[in-house]
Amino acid sequence: MKDEKKFLERMAQQNNGVLKVDDVIEAAKDKSCVLHKHFEWDDTEAAKQFRKDQARSLIQRCRITLVDSVPSHIRAFVSLSSDRENGGGYRLTTTVLSDDSMRLELMHDIELTITRWKSKLHLLDSDLAELLEKMETAVTRRKKTQPAAQLAA
Repeated sequence: MKDEKKFLERMAQQNNGVLKVDDVIEAAKDKSCVLHKHFEWDDTEAAKQFRKDQARSLIQRCRITLVDSVPSHIRAFVSLSSDRENGGGYRLTTTVLSDDSMRLELMHDIELTITRWKSKLHLLDSDLAELLEKMETAVTRRKKTQPAAQLAA
């Protein structure tokens, strides 16, 4: 990815520091361009991939309401890392929360997400990054100290 990164940096520099998606695609059309291999050029296949991305977006926008003392709206479907390793897919959130091993995997996935966010936030705002560290600590503590059956509560 070094060559691709350098190419993209040069493109941005040539456009006052702004890298535009349409410009990247246009440059990548050239078969000799280092970016060319990163794109699907068969329009039929590209259309299928785009529709898959649209379906993922649709699935991620679905919400359910959990009613405890105060109703809260959460995603109706979640994607677990083990599913993504095996071709992808989404599971009903209620199914994941009611299964000990899937719930623990979701908690682990949440920890990884917080870690990624924290590393990005440290670049911009150390106070917010510290809040994420506290959240990460709370998630880790909850995962370790509570029996799996209580995590969904």
